[in-house]
Amino acid sequence: MFKRIAIGWCVCFILCGMGAEAQKKDPVAMYGVIDTVQVVSQRVRHANEANAGAKVSRIDPEIMRANKTRSLAELLTDYTAIYIKSLGMGALSTASFRGASPSQTRVNWNGINITPPMSGTFDFSQIPVFFTDNVSLYYGSSHVKNGTGAIGGSVNLFTDPDWNTGVSGKVLGEYGSYGTYTTGAQVNTGGQKSSFKTRLYYQHSDNNYTYLNKILTNEPFREKRQDADYTQWAAMQEGYFRLSPYTRLTAVAWYQEGKRMLPPALGVVNQSHEQQREVNVRAYTGLDFTKGLHALRAKAAWLYYRQEYDKWYAGGLFDPEGNKNQSHTWQGIADYTFTPRENLVLGTSLTYSHDLIRVSSYIDVDSSKYTLGDVDYDIPEVEPPFRHNRDVFSWQASALWTPVAWMMLNGQYMFEQNDSRGVSTWSAGMVFNLWEKELQVKGNVAYNYRFPSMNDLYWRPGGNPDVKPEDGYSYDASVAYRKQLYRGLFLDAEVSGYLMYIDNWILWLPKDGNQWVWTPQNHRNVRSEGVELYGKLTYAIGDLRANVSGNYSWSQSRTRKKQHVDDGSYMKQIPYVPRFKWNVRVAADYRGAFFSWQVTYIGRRFITTDQEYATDPYSVHNILAGYRYTFRNGMSLTPQVRVDNLLDTYYESTQYYPMPLRNCLVSLMWEF
Repeated sequence: MFKRIAIGWCVCFILCGMGAEAQKKDPVAMYGVIDTVQVVSQRVRHANEANAGAKVSRIDPEIMRANKTRSLAELLTDYTAIYIKSLGMGALSTASFRGASPSQTRVNWNGINITPPMSGTFDFSQIPVFFTDNVSLYYGSSHVKNGTGAIGGSVNLFTDPDWNTGVSGKVLGEYGSYGTYTTGAQVNTGGQKSSFKTRLYYQHSDNNYTYLNKILTNEPFREKRQDADYTQWAAMQEGYFRLSPYTRLTAVAWYQEGKRMLPPALGVVNQSHEQQREVNVRAYTGLDFTKGLHALRAKAAWLYYRQEYDKWYAGGLFDPEGNKNQSHTWQGIADYTFTPRENLVLGTSLTYSHDLIRVSSYIDVDSSKYTLGDVDYDIPEVEPPFRHNRDVFSWQASALWTPVAWMMLNGQYMFEQNDSRGVSTWSAGMVFNLWEKELQVKGNVAYNYRFPSMNDLYWRPGGNPDVKPEDGYSYDASVAYRKQLYRGLFLDAEVSGYLMYIDNWILWLPKDGNQWVWTPQNHRNVRSEGVELYGKLTYAIGDLRANVSGNYSWSQSRTRKKQHVDDGSYMKQIPYVPRFKWNVRVAADYRGAFFSWQVTYIGRRFITTDQEYATDPYSVHNILAGYRYTFRNGMSLTPQVRVDNLLDTYYESTQYYPMPLRNCLVSLMWEF
């Protein structure tokens, strides 16, 4: 059914978009608006979601263009300061900011919260870079708009219209090691009054990569990964309409489906096979009205997620197992801004979200009946589906004041009602632009919350309806310097420092010493502090463009309160939070030929709270080279070769889950 709906959307909008091409191309005469100003205003609006004093970074469009066939997890690993914990290629990959947990990272798509309500943790391996135009990262707890949850930070994905571009698009294909192949297509039609984008994407990998097994024997030996293949395909249709000089209507639908095997950890004798199928449907419509001193934006969204899990045993040794889980989310957002003076912007927003969960894992059974004496009994079953729902209402108010040209003050307040629980959050920041805006100094303080996920509350066995929300304060300051050092030579650098206190951190621990049943508990108070560096040096002369860029982060995230006298986690680093991470990229482009070398270093990560065991640090080198042939009619053809893990490094992002050794991918992209 969902496939038919997605195909219907695509066909409908493509036909409408072809008609838009026949329109004239004079936006200034039509509405008095220049397209470049539209693009700049989009970027400014994206950045304004966070507090003005907070650190905000944006992934370079050039980098996104070169990595269209990769997942967002790979992109964030190689080109940002945040940490991605992965179970392997195409497998679960989560993100954490500044020593916080993955569940304290929020994900927004065009201003809509798409963080899964069940797990509360987002899987970045399932987002193709091909399906987003801009990726912005908001660091710290300053993002208090449209809901709580971003204690560590938030990842924000945006799709933007292309006005007055006529018909354009791209088709790409890629094939590489381990039976990995990717295809994608995008068609854009842009006129004065309407703009359409259609995107299609398919990727499959046998994923039977070679790795070193260092667990089973004293001498490491090479073997192939088993039960790790995955397939995903997706379609997105965007439609943008200028109803008047002041009004714009947006409608976007995104359908994605995937199937992947779940490989076991090294050292586990695999007598079973596990598979997971997922379907995501994300759709929204929005209306933007801007006139004079007023701006009103309204959105209505529907999010659907279905997961089917199956497990079967080799030779039919035991009966197969499985379950089906699904969620529906309806969101409504109204955002209003008023500019009574040139130096003052006032804003307010209302957000309502309704989550409906139908999950067999929430069946209420008596966990004490699992074992009686030395005899194990089957878990009693209740006919699914089992339902739970949640209603969340939030109200936000903000003020942005520029008392003098070189100073900006920003304050935000939000109240959220989550079912029967209410909470207030806030942020305050300031920005100083000095030396003709070459030097920028800014700071921010914020208080934020994260309510427990539906799994934390209702999972059976073990869900805890009484678990408290996580909350935390964050303080950060940044100094940025941007200057043209010499003719054609530009420097962009930023250094940031932060301090965060996170209380009531939720952990799943054995219930009253019963190893059979684990339950979420508020058993950790954390202090996280660190430094982040970013730098980019760009040189351009004639047809030559070259740049060197990089990120560095030092993060010390430790438990600051003992739970008992012999608590071995006190003042120890949080598991799977590396103290050090850095990456460097060197790139050059000359008359269509381009080359880049990139290296990422991840420091040691402890895997136990007492720091007795840890995974080894590693560095991974990647290179990319290609040539862009541009034809007289404006079309271009770009062959590209990418070699990942050039030095054949053995490494594990998660202990006992090996990552691929050296692998190569060849791609071809045609743009028209």
